[in-house]
Amino acid sequence: MKILLCAPDFFDVRYEINPWMDVENTPQTLKAFSQWRNMIDAIGKAGGIIEHIRPHPDFPDMVFTANAGLIKGKKVVLSNFKYEERQGEQPLFEEWFLKKGYQSILLPDEIHFEGAGDGLFFRDLLFLGHGFRTDKESHKMIGECLGVDYVSLELTDPRFYHLDTCMFISDEQVCFYADAFTPESLSAALGKLTDYVCKENLSIKISAVSESQATNFICNSLAVKGTVITPANNHGSVFSRAHVCDMSEFMKSGGAVKCLTLTL
Repeated sequence: MKILLCAPDFFDVRYEINPWMDVENTPQTLKAFSQWRNMIDAIGKAGGIIEHIRPHPDFPDMVFTANAGLIKGKKVVLSNFKYEERQGEQPLFEEWFLKKGYQSILLPDEIHFEGAGDGLFFRDLLFLGHGFRTDKESHKMIGECLGVDYVSLELTDPRFYHLDTCMFISDEQVCFYADAFTPESLSAALGKLTDYVCKENLSIKISAVSESQATNFICNSLAVKGTVITPANNHGSVFSRAHVCDMSEFMKSGGAVKCLTLTL
C-alpha cells in the first residue's frame, strides 16, 4: 500500500475556507512537524510505503494530499479546486502523477471536484460527496471516466465539507456521522452498500458515530493493512485495532490523517 504525502514545510492557516480555519489560531510549526512524523511512523509500522511530493511555499494546504485527485489503478481524476487559494496546486500534482506514469483526467474547468476528499471507494463501489467543495455534476463524469458504479451523498453541515470528514471506509468497515448528510442521500447510499455487500457475500461492520467523535475527526482516519490510524482519542468500540495520532495542529485547518494522505 503506497501513500502520497507532502511535508508541512509551508503549512499554515493564511485564509479561511472552512469553519475550522481561523487566521488568529494558526498552527505551531514544530508541533505540526512532530505530529506529521508520528503519523508517518505509524503508517510505516502498519506496513504502508510512503511517497512524497515537494511542497510549495504558495500553497499551505498542499499538505492535504487527499485533495490532489481520485485514483483508480493508473488513472487519476485531477481536482478542480473550488477556492482560488488552492487552484494552483492542480498543475503541481498533475506533474507528479504524469512522472509516475498515471493517466491524467481533467474535468471541465467550471465543474468543481476535490479528489479523494469527496471520493471514497468501498472495493469498486464509489461514494461521492457534494454540497460544499464538489459539484454533483462531476459524479457521472467521474463514474464514466473510471468505469465504476457510484452513489452520491449530499453534505449539509459546513463543518464536514468533504466526504472524508464524515465517512470512513475500509475493506472491513464503514462508519459515518449521520447528521452530516441529507437523510435521503444517506439512506440511498447505505441501501446500495447493503445490496453490494449481500451480492458479494461480504461481512463488514457498518456503524454511526456520535457528534463528539465526528468533531474529533474519527471519520478522517486511515486504514493501513488492518490497522486504523486515527486522530480520535474517543474511538471507543468503533475501531477494533487502532493507533491514535494527535493531529490537533492540522485540525486547525480542518483536516487530519485521511486528509494528509492519498492512497496510490
